[in-house]
Amino acid sequence: MCRTPSSSGQESSSQEGYTLAALLVILTIMSLIIAYTVPPQWSMIMRREREKQTIFLMKQFARGIQNWQRKHQGLPVSLEQLQKAREPRMLRGNPEKLVCPLTGREDDWIMVPPNAIEAQPGGPGIPQGQPGVGIGRGPQPQQQPQGGAPGTPGMPSKLNPDASPKDYVGPFVAVRPNAKGPSIIAFKGAEDYSQWVYTLQDLQTEIQMQQLALSVPK
Repeated sequence: MCRTPSSSGQESSSQEGYTLAALLVILTIMSLIIAYTVPPQWSMIMRREREKQTIFLMKQFARGIQNWQRKHQGLPVSLEQLQKAREPRMLRGNPEKLVCPLTGREDDWIMVPPNAIEAQPGGPGIPQGQPGVGIGRGPQPQQQPQGGAPGTPGMPSKLNPDASPKDYVGPFVAVRPNAKGPSIIAFKGAEDYSQWVYTLQDLQTEIQMQQLALSVPK
């Protein structure tokens, strides 16, 4: 039995319709997969970048504290001191707007007092010092080793969040973000934002390790 041209055309159109419908189904499934997978991945990437920026700023704060200590022979007692310092400049970038990348708010940082840092075995502790004399001067730093061989870089600082409240005012050895919750990056072993800290001692330890690495013959 011979097929008429009209029946052949109808069958071809029907097959094309089925193919188009199948293609639309595949595209719909792919769109759903993209909609449910790409945004969370992108959000995680952006969150990781904010964490990296926060760590960078924490290290900048530590360098600012170090510069202040060298100039004034004591620790700063407010963020404003680091912000307004010009000769030498304590903080890079725009210190007037110290935005916390984790919260997106200006000056959303917490000052960390020396006694909020727990002593770690095998490394020097944070200097406690004595009260200084003069306006804007914090305690005079005095090294108080907690064990370990001389010249050996100390262990990473460990923060006691309860001893570092948001409303603290006074000499500080670090600045931490005003944030809580699990982090993607484990910063110095801390996996919660409330435990993140990078102190003046951590900076000195990092510098010592870099110097040791450069002194090793290749």
